[in-house]
Amino acid sequence: MSFAARHRDDPMPVLPELRSLSTERVNDVAQMSLLQGRGADEIARRFDAGHRAYVALLNDAPAAWGWVATRTASIGELGTTFTLPEGDRYLWNFVTLPSHRGLGVYPRLLQAIVRSESDEAERFWIAYAPENHASGSGITKAGFVALADMSFDRVGRPSLRALQPGGAMLASQVLGLPETTEALTPCWRCVRAGRIGMTCAAETCQCDYQRPQSECAPTSRPEPR
Repeated sequence: MSFAARHRDDPMPVLPELRSLSTERVNDVAQMSLLQGRGADEIARRFDAGHRAYVALLNDAPAAWGWVATRTASIGELGTTFTLPEGDRYLWNFVTLPSHRGLGVYPRLLQAIVRSESDEAERFWIAYAPENHASGSGITKAGFVALADMSFDRVGRPSLRALQPGGAMLASQVLGLPETTEALTPCWRCVRAGRIGMTCAAETCQCDYQRPQSECAPTSRPEPR
């Protein structure tokens, strides 16, 4: 997973107009429950915890949606919960309907959220799995810069490795995770499958979030230290 950020004053990349696209902030529990296929109680808890929902509409029909954390946030794969500094936002749980993928809805939704939240917030954070290439591309198009790899080390410990000078330090201040200089597991799909010790040779991981199969071969598991 990469951890990316942008400041509200960073240049906003200009994206070609996508006709009939609009974005709205949604406060309705029933609407978000229906869109996400999750129970109303869970959605209500998100709102109560200060999370905000945004929906992108294409021809007045939902095309994508996502959430903005304003107080605390969790990254389930890491088993970590963190408190956001005042003036920060964490963008999470984005979904683009399969029928609307490849149109550029996602980066435009991210930009709309940044514009909307910039009256209150200065810095925006977002994370994506390393094998989620489509998400990473959309996040970059929206003007975010990947600061650090966020994954597991050889013995399964969640860690941060800088992609930009000082990037891991900035991410660590938000997430509370340790920094490292060693290579991290490049494939979260294998981690979720329970192969914590699995690694891939550099530049050889073939996993793609948009495809169900995993093509990485596990290496020998190191002894715990």
